[in-house]
Order: sequence, then structure tokens, then C-alpha cells
Amino acid sequence: MNTFDFDQRLEEIQIAVADIFDSPKRPALSLIDEGETIVIQLSWVVDSHRDTTLDARCAATLRFSRAQLDRYAEMDTARRLMIQQRIRERVRERFEARQTPPATEGACSIEIDVDDSEFETPEGPL
Repeated sequence: MNTFDFDQRLEEIQIAVADIFDSPKRPALSLIDEGETIVIQLSWVVDSHRDTTLDARCAATLRFSRAQLDRYAEMDTARRLMIQQRIRERVRERFEARQTPPATEGACSIEIDVDDSEFETPEGPL
């Protein structure tokens, strides 16, 4: 059995999602550990102003089960990178599907309950 640092694996996913969208200011990330559910929220600026209180932000909330993240944490690097890319694609797809009208005028947040299938990888060596 591989040993791993669970917090380090969570940070990998946070880093992977942090730069999905272009933002004139640094994206904000938060993590909520609810025991069996882990929530990662990404927030980024889509319209920046001198006064940051006037900035228009969008947000993506991702909900993972602890079992999913335990499974992810035990994977080798190549498989974890595959999962990270898959999660990035799902977030971008879901967000872009909701963006009519553009983010600064319409709904600008999404929530994703990450499905177990996102953590499936091909058998054997990659």
C-alpha cells in the first residue's frame, strides 16, 4: 500500500483547478472538510475595478466524497494528473454551458457533485 499525505493530495487538486479560468486578479480557493464530504470552492474575477468591492466574481463549488479522494490519493502520479485534467474539463464545460449571457451579466456560479466515474482510469500501466 502506498503511503501518502492526504492534505498534499487535496492541495494538488486545488492547484489544478486554481487556473482553469483567466482572471485579472488571483483566484481565491477555500476548502471545507465536512468529514465524509470535502468541498473545494474556486472564485475568480471576471470584471475588475480599482475598488475591489466592485469586482465581478464567479465561483465553482466542487463536492467530493472522502472515499473518492482516498482513492485519488492512492493513485500514481500519471493517474492523478489524468484525474486533475478530467476535473478541470468538467468544471470548464459546466461553467461554459451556463454562460448565456456572459458571466458579468448572468448567473456566474456552478456547483458540481463530483461523480465516482471521474476517478476511473484504464487498467494496467499508462
